[in-house]
Amino acid sequence: MEVVTNITDLMMENNGTTVGLQFDENAIYEKYLPDINSSSKYMRLIMYAFGYPGNLIAFLVWIRKPMLQSSGVYLASLALSDLIFLSLDLPYSLQTDWNVSVLNLPLICEGFTVLYLLAQYMSPLLTLAFTTERYIAIRFPLLRRMYCTVKRAICTTACITFGAFSLCVIQGYFWKYYSVHEACLIREGTDELWETWTWCTEMAMFLCVPLIILILNLLVIFEIRKSRKVAMKLNRILFKTNATTTMLLAVSSFLILTTLPVSIAYALNKSFPVGKDVADIEHDVTWQAHFRYYRARTIIYNIGLTHFFMNFYIYLVAGQRFRREVLNVVKCRRSRRAINQLSRTETTKMESFYSSDNM
Repeated sequence: MEVVTNITDLMMENNGTTVGLQFDENAIYEKYLPDINSSSKYMRLIMYAFGYPGNLIAFLVWIRKPMLQSSGVYLASLALSDLIFLSLDLPYSLQTDWNVSVLNLPLICEGFTVLYLLAQYMSPLLTLAFTTERYIAIRFPLLRRMYCTVKRAICTTACITFGAFSLCVIQGYFWKYYSVHEACLIREGTDELWETWTWCTEMAMFLCVPLIILILNLLVIFEIRKSRKVAMKLNRILFKTNATTTMLLAVSSFLILTTLPVSIAYALNKSFPVGKDVADIEHDVTWQAHFRYYRARTIIYNIGLTHFFMNFYIYLVAGQRFRREVLNVVKCRRSRRAINQLSRTETTKMESFYSSDNM
């Protein structure tokens, strides 16, 4: 995910020294790509409209006592991190899409990127933790009580937060507010280091981690199919396991589909640079190539934003228990503590683990 503003991208090199801002790229996009440039504004409005209530309700559901199993800790943390991302994306959108200077301030300039990236990194890492726990519960059921506990989930979440923060904190050094330009720019002399560090961390978070999640999901499906003969004896349990697997694939696949293309699109950024001359943009080959790239990148990025608010609606579609708890939250009712005796007799350890997630 790109965090630099369009204006700060317009620093040009001149004999090894960085010179000031040459032109406002946002103004150029507004003039030559008004429709595609406006799409980001409206996409973000949709994201806020669905994301704030969705993630808030999801968080309230997962921290409720009946749902706060080990997997519930990860999902509650995921909803909270997405909620924080939406809160941070609002000033970012004001800065980049609406040209409202809210980030070009001392301290805010240095600290914003750290928190903004932290919120983004938490999402794939928490999904990886949740998926790993699920695989352990299925592949090694005897270890489930040791590794799939609320206490361990809280510790793992804390470690993930600390690890992600450690990767992001250096961004506070890379960015600096320059009062001369009244803008937040890359610190002079750190361009190459910033580019290398950001490239490596983003590829790790948004390429490697989603691929690992995909592999773990495939292993989960393999283990479930291998135990089909046993599960067939309890048809209802098989049905619930299949429903859980469907949600697992939906969440993980959605993560991959919305993060991987964005990473690839931004990886191609240097291949389609902006033109150096603004006098004849309509006939400048470099500018026209950049416009085509920018149009495709914006569409991909807008689709990628859906990852931060769609989890709640995936839960609603796939999780019967989650839907019931949502109604309890909306109506301010307590969850029923007693479980139907028939459900108890049909519940196995594997099903109990699954149902604790959100089924």
